[in-house]
Amino acid sequence: MNSLKSICVILIFSTLVINAQVKTEEKKKTVTASGDTVYTESTIITTSEDITPRADMIVINPLKFFIFYNLTYFHKVSDKVALGGGIQIPTIGGLGGFGVNAEARIYPSGKTLRGFYVAPNISYNNLTVNNSNSSVSAFSLGALVGWQWFPGDDFAIGLGIGFDYYTGSVDDIDNDFGNYSGSVPAVRFDIGYAW
Repeated sequence: MNSLKSICVILIFSTLVINAQVKTEEKKKTVTASGDTVYTESTIITTSEDITPRADMIVINPLKFFIFYNLTYFHKVSDKVALGGGIQIPTIGGLGGFGVNAEARIYPSGKTLRGFYVAPNISYNNLTVNNSNSSVSAFSLGALVGWQWFPGDDFAIGLGIGFDYYTGSVDDIDNDFGNYSGSVPAVRFDIGYAW
């Protein structure tokens, strides 16, 4: 639970510093035609925001590489919604199979693919043990809250936390998978490219 609190603090802090502010101080000396000297000082504070239009994004979640290789594609469908779909295959030796997922990202700010989002998602995985008749089909429903930003031109980084509820059917002879059902916390760290 401490790691979940830490992630929440990082997410909140990143939302506070995401809009860059620049402070410029100027001192100016002017000599008028009559020979008088006038000194002026000013402080200018500007705020900058990335407004680059992006309609598509491809991301991977390197944290998930411990279990699955993964790739997800998102497409902007409106100012507040992006839809995505992805594929994944197991990285654990002795496991085979595949997985697919779908996600809707809702951006309340109206800046699709940038800033705070809420993301309901579903996924399906079919896993098999190599050289065995054991298999499991797992279905999950989940929800995330996250933040998407672009530290470089089109380089995308995202961070999200939430939960997934898994339910599955086990078809086996020697019960290699055990009981595959219940809620688990979800942590996402996406890196990718947007255009």
